[in-house]
Amino acid sequence: MPKIPAITKTETESTFDESAVRSHIEMLNQLASGLAGKFVVSTFFANTTGEDRAGGVISHHPVGDVDGMVEAVMSHSSTPNANCYICPNLMRPSLERGKKGSECDVLAVLALVADLDDDTGRSGTMPIDPSYVVASSPGNYQCFLLLDRPIPPAEAKALARALKVAANADHCTVDMSHVWRVPGGLNWPNAKKLARGRAPEPVAVTIAEPWDGSLIGVDELRATLEPWTGKESASGQLVTLGELPSLRDVTVSETSAALLSANDVGDRSEHAARVAEQLAFDGLTAEQACVVFLAATGDWFERYESKDASKDFSRMWAKFGVHHAEERAVGDAAASGMIAKASRKVATPTAANDNTPKPDIAPVRPVDPWLQRKHPPMPDGLLPSAIEEFARSQAEIMGVDPGGLAVSALAVCAAAIPDSITIKVKRYDDWQESARIWVALIGNPSAKKSPIINAASRPLRAIDEKLVREYLHEKRKYDAIGKDAKAETYPPKQIRVRIEDVTIEATQEILRDSTQGVLLVRDELSGWFGSMEKYGSGKGAAADRSFWLQSFNGGSYSVNRVGRGVVAIDNLSVSMLGGIQPEPIRKIATDAADDGLLQRLFPIVLGPSSVGVDAPPAAAVGEYSGLVQRLHTLQRPMLGGMSEVPLKFDAAGQALRQDLSEKHHEMQASWEIINKKLAAHIGKYDGLFARLCVLWHCIESTSARPASVIPFDTTNRVAEFLHEFLFPHALAFYSNVLGLSDGHDALLATAGWILAHQPEKLTVRDVRRGDRTMREMDDEEAAEVLRKLDAMAWIDPIPQVRRDSVAYSVNPEVYSEFEHRAQQEKARRARVRDLIASSSS
Repeated sequence: MPKIPAITKTETESTFDESAVRSHIEMLNQLASGLAGKFVVSTFFANTTGEDRAGGVISHHPVGDVDGMVEAVMSHSSTPNANCYICPNLMRPSLERGKKGSECDVLAVLALVADLDDDTGRSGTMPIDPSYVVASSPGNYQCFLLLDRPIPPAEAKALARALKVAANADHCTVDMSHVWRVPGGLNWPNAKKLARGRAPEPVAVTIAEPWDGSLIGVDELRATLEPWTGKESASGQLVTLGELPSLRDVTVSETSAALLSANDVGDRSEHAARVAEQLAFDGLTAEQACVVFLAATGDWFERYESKDASKDFSRMWAKFGVHHAEERAVGDAAASGMIAKASRKVATPTAANDNTPKPDIAPVRPVDPWLQRKHPPMPDGLLPSAIEEFARSQAEIMGVDPGGLAVSALAVCAAAIPDSITIKVKRYDDWQESARIWVALIGNPSAKKSPIINAASRPLRAIDEKLVREYLHEKRKYDAIGKDAKAETYPPKQIRVRIEDVTIEATQEILRDSTQGVLLVRDELSGWFGSMEKYGSGKGAAADRSFWLQSFNGGSYSVNRVGRGVVAIDNLSVSMLGGIQPEPIRKIATDAADDGLLQRLFPIVLGPSSVGVDAPPAAAVGEYSGLVQRLHTLQRPMLGGMSEVPLKFDAAGQALRQDLSEKHHEMQASWEIINKKLAAHIGKYDGLFARLCVLWHCIESTSARPASVIPFDTTNRVAEFLHEFLFPHALAFYSNVLGLSDGHDALLATAGWILAHQPEKLTVRDVRRGDRTMREMDDEEAAEVLRKLDAMAWIDPIPQVRRDSVAYSVNPEVYSEFEHRAQQEKARRARVRDLIASSSS
């Protein structure tokens, strides 16, 4: 329990207005309905004799916990000097217990608040009518702009800056994590406010203008604030700082801590600017950054012995910090996705006394089961620059898909990075991952799969050939020594980094000595799958598949050999790069044991190839080769130059990882109804995301040891690449190549029957009376098809009296959405009937 500072009792016995407290909290929870974040209730204690002390009473509440939030506030109704606050915006679900949270923890912004204080001279005219106004003390107001949809913090920050300028509001206006007083509570003054003339007695925090249920459109607000956008500060001007927080409440990154304590930095002025910029990158507000800046311990801070450090910081923040803070969209990609998803589910909130008719809900658009997914192009700016430049330049020369070449290069780099470099995925768990991925290039022979694989793996082949030559040289020397000398000499180790068409037994021998992992290269993966006893499910095939499954996970492995005893492998680790045509992989997916082997692959559906050009290779090709060489010699990161440690995410990256984990869980559960194979692939994304982060971080490192903390920028780009490129490729593979759903032919037949006959409702019996494909289904198979069509928004279940009877109504949008296909389906069925009739006669 945090220590409560000494309090000054007054003769006034004041209590809270519980109805006002509850009304405010209900409003916030209504705005957040359907979102997964949490609210933070904070109580801090005013000190009338000096500086407010650090700490307070802080509690976290999931959306909907109105009673818990009210209780957290009302528990201080009789506590002298207790000021209660709530941030109106949602924090990430993984925010640590007891933490108030900072801007980098904000998940979704529900409202902007303009802080208009007469007693500090920061009070002007609102450029737009507020939705709701709280009087925090006489002449001081908190003007709430309740938004019609939750928005990411980066988007809200830009609007808040313009609002601050337009309304001449206090600096708190632009802090998305700021806590605001709760109406119905009391405002106890501290020493600073008493010095400005405030009476020592607490005053009631009241609702000056109640909420009438209206919301402010984000687009409307942006247009209104346009004249003030971008005018908060300019290079060379000073940023106006508000009250500085306690240093104990501010957390900085390891990078900032090192800069603040650095000695012998050279140009002290340039170093001070670097400190300000890094603090902005950490996501700190100007006030938080300033208090940290003033607490610097390095000898560079001695430049301020005869200079105003606060004023110089304000100048540097305007020049270096503001611009950087604007560009740094902390957690924006993950927040945008979660907000958009929740916003689609949740209707616009209304006030409790709003009796106006609810608007009609937009019709649900059915999924097209015949849709062929387009080839996802390679995005700009997400890959490490060395990989992207190599892929684009070499793909143009070769006439191949740059995305396929880029991901092939990633697989090669993953194999080059030693397995000893791992990432500790969670803060409080032993789960670690190394950079190990499997990539399958899917395409017809004309897609140039083999040339892509050869171009990407060439640098690793050169390393492997050198290792083979060294091994053979040492082996000849070993074979030449006498029997007695051999008894006292260890045979040379066969260390490899690349293997091709090898048997399981040969692979085991190689991996016994190659503890840092190898790359398996297969021009045709059909041969690799076929080696497992023709996709069978016998004991031999099961043993082979078990070996390869373990090689994806890494770790120790042992096998008993007849006549040779036990073969122990310290680290069974194999990255993979191969190609395969659509027809063989379709048969493999149908016939193989469904043990997740296929789902471990990143499938890349190659785009069309071209002739290419006859031109010398770009400089990026040589740089890529040098990159693979450097990655092969990379060492584990060190902490403080003392001990080797695994990599870890920074605070914002860890929050993003948690958000993605929740997103992946939802995606897997949703797709499991339609396509279990795709759902199983998505189930690997938590681990694959961590592996990709190791890969990006090591590629972009510039020293023999990568930094121990992966910055958020890297984590965020990996998340976008995973969901904007790799997942669309998986979707194209599992839908275009394998079929959108399990038993896809039966689903297409049923969908076509619905379009041809246009029934209003549907049962299992109806399905089993359809065409030949439909009649071959049993009751359970027909029911499964209906469940999939339900998930694809084609039909909706109708409540039935009997539990064993299920009927569905057909979504009317199906007939308008697929009107043209319905005509085609009717014509096709008519032609079939005519053909049968003419043949019979």
